[in-house]
Amino acid sequence: MVANRKLKFLLKDAAYFALSDWRNFLILGLILLLVDHTTEFYSGFTGHNVLDILLFVTILGVLIFLSFVEIGYGFRIVEETVKGSTNTPGFHHPLDLFIHGIKESLILIVYFVLPLIIFILGIFGLTDLLGFGSQKMSLLIIGLLIFLVCFNIIMQGAILTMAHHGGSIRWGFNLPQVFKKIKMVGLRNMFLVSIITVVVLTLIREITFDALHEIPYLGSTVGELIGTVLIVPFILIFATRLLGLIDVTE
Repeated sequence: MVANRKLKFLLKDAAYFALSDWRNFLILGLILLLVDHTTEFYSGFTGHNVLDILLFVTILGVLIFLSFVEIGYGFRIVEETVKGSTNTPGFHHPLDLFIHGIKESLILIVYFVLPLIIFILGIFGLTDLLGFGSQKMSLLIIGLLIFLVCFNIIMQGAILTMAHHGGSIRWGFNLPQVFKKIKMVGLRNMFLVSIITVVVLTLIREITFDALHEIPYLGSTVGELIGTVLIVPFILIFATRLLGLIDVTE
């Protein structure tokens, strides 16, 4: 548990793990770069001929495949971490990564995106109905943040449960087992990881990207390139490693 093994040690382990294999690190960075900028290649799509349509479908297919591979790789890190691995996993069996990416995306949609949409729509509905002032709106924003953390914890519990059962989506939607996993790992530990991964790392990413864009003569394009290839892979590997570590028994 985080309380016993010391959070500082886990953070150090996750950071070292993220930087321990530059080959996989850069492969992930390249995938992220392609995912972020693939749309630029078909920005001039007209659909006036068969070649244009085929090119559009091909690039869109590559984009979808790489997006799920990226998500699946994060799950592979969690899965191998809970099994005791100390090595950064490779990108072998990309089809497996793709499938795991689809499964984790379903978990994200059901446990996080849909509740978030419903909650936000509810807030807007209450605002229009009751005419909330700035003070009450601040309370609603605080409520939204609490909501996000709570559902992020449930989502992380589902991912950890899946990681112990071969990535089975059935286990990810087994709520009694998900809550049992959260209880076993420790709500406090899950809360700390949620705060670190959702709030702290998001702030680090934004601050770093802004700083890169402000460097003289570097240019926003180069800054974006550096951020996507180096900063984002580190955050993704670090966060998924940290999630897996809190569920590693001594």
